Amino acid sequence: MRQRGLKILRVAGAAAVFAGLTAALVDFRGAVPPVVGQGLASIQFVPSAVALATGAGVALACLVILVVTLAAGRIYCSAICPLGIFQDIVARLAGWVRGKKALLPYRPARTWIRQLFLWGGVAGMVAGGAGLTLSLLDPYSIYGRIASGLFRPVVTLANNALVDLIRALGGESLYRVIPPWAGVAALAVPAVMLALVAGLAAWRGRIYCNTVCPVGTLLGLVSARSAWQLSLDPGACRKCGDCLRDCKAQCIDLRSGTIDSSRCVACYNCLDACREAGIGYRWTWRKRSAKPASPPVPGANHAASAADPQRRAFIATAVLSLTTIAGADRLLAVTAAGNDPSARPGAKDEKSPTGSRRPNYSRAICPPGAGSVDRFLDTCTACHLCVSACPTHVLQPAFLEYGFLGLLKPRLDYTDAFCNFDCRRCAEVCPDGALGLLPLAQKQVTRIGVAEFDVERCIVKTKGTDCAACSEHCPTKAVDTIPYGDNLRLPQVNQELCIGCGACEFACPSKPDKAITVAGQRRHDQAKRGKEEKARDPRRGNAFPF
Repeated sequence: MRQRGLKILRVAGAAAVFAGLTAALVDFRGAVPPVVGQGLASIQFVPSAVALATGAGVALACLVILVVTLAAGRIYCSAICPLGIFQDIVARLAGWVRGKKALLPYRPARTWIRQLFLWGGVAGMVAGGAGLTLSLLDPYSIYGRIASGLFRPVVTLANNALVDLIRALGGESLYRVIPPWAGVAALAVPAVMLALVAGLAAWRGRIYCNTVCPVGTLLGLVSARSAWQLSLDPGACRKCGDCLRDCKAQCIDLRSGTIDSSRCVACYNCLDACREAGIGYRWTWRKRSAKPASPPVPGANHAASAADPQRRAFIATAVLSLTTIAGADRLLAVTAAGNDPSARPGAKDEKSPTGSRRPNYSRAICPPGAGSVDRFLDTCTACHLCVSACPTHVLQPAFLEYGFLGLLKPRLDYTDAFCNFDCRRCAEVCPDGALGLLPLAQKQVTRIGVAEFDVERCIVKTKGTDCAACSEHCPTKAVDTIPYGDNLRLPQVNQELCIGCGACEFACPSKPDKAITVAGQRRHDQAKRGKEEKARDPRRGNAFPF
């Protein structure tokens, strides 16, 4: 049996997953339903593992992936992981540019490099940097940042270029959108990763997956002991080398007649390429046949045991599992402590922008549903699906606003937008539980920051003109006005009602510095419920927010 149908199923599944995730990540008009991005992101290995470790709902996708890998190899890497699928696309395009497929002969595994990234990642988790470690090494999150930070602005520019053409033809289906470029510093990491991954894929196929990616290495340890493995049939294989032209993992060794199952990504290209049906799935969990006893040789049993590659793989997998459990325990500990910053070692108070000393101050504002900045940084893998899904684009990737451990994590930037009072889109799409989906009524009183008013910057005082833009756009009426001067009214803030949504800061016309700004809270709490009004978007209608 040639089993060619497996490649068709793999390609169809990979195309569906990649198209759906990419559409959600590059969506700049909110056209993709949240369930699409959240559903496809939730079946990714690392987000599912984080959600399972932190108890964020029922997240069993990572366990299913491990079971499937133990049964039939690294199907996840070829059909579900978007970064792996992206590498296949790059390799195929590179082949078209070259005009022919590159012959990729068997190369021995670079085991020490694979172990370095794998155990380095585990060490980073155990040491307390789980959030940063996972965000930098998780292949899904790497692709998420590439698509959201780099592909999405390019797609937006392409949309804008088509607007005039469509309108010239009498169409009104498109409209111009400001390209959602993040800061240069925040784009540097995804740009470097794009160049690295694409360059390696164009050069040698899946070398990144089998050398750098720790998820690939972990699944490779499991795949090495899988029940069904792709194997060469010595009686049918003629060593023609056709399979080498289609093997993207360089794991087929024709000289020894073996396939390195730890590096095989189950793309099934070799099944389609072999004209002699010399490659196929074969059951490997057979009982060993009894052999005649031979005279014992001193030290032979010890040497055989040490030389058994399957035994070494089993020991490595067991040790890795125990270490990963320790990392998960650490993740649970810091997640629980994230609700109380004082319980975390080294937690210090910081100064607010006005100079007052507040123990709950944070330089960056994390979204509602995070619970606290500490919990958010420990659990968020920075896939940026929420950044793409945010309808007001108030979510932006951080550089050092959270500190080094918060590199690339989403933050609220009120410079050009604010958090909609009735919106929960970021939590609706979050795949790893870093943002819990709060009931709307609870979200509307969840305080992520507090507004602080500087009268010396307010145009009511500096220019003697009436304004009240901040009060008009506050959805909880935490900002009100009091009589001031000659028939003027000066803003005042009731911080007990403020939830830190940023509508006031965004609407404030004071330049170059805003008169009213929102200071983030490290630990979220509940505001008092006041008179609720939907925040109006100052960008609609009048060109001025007052």
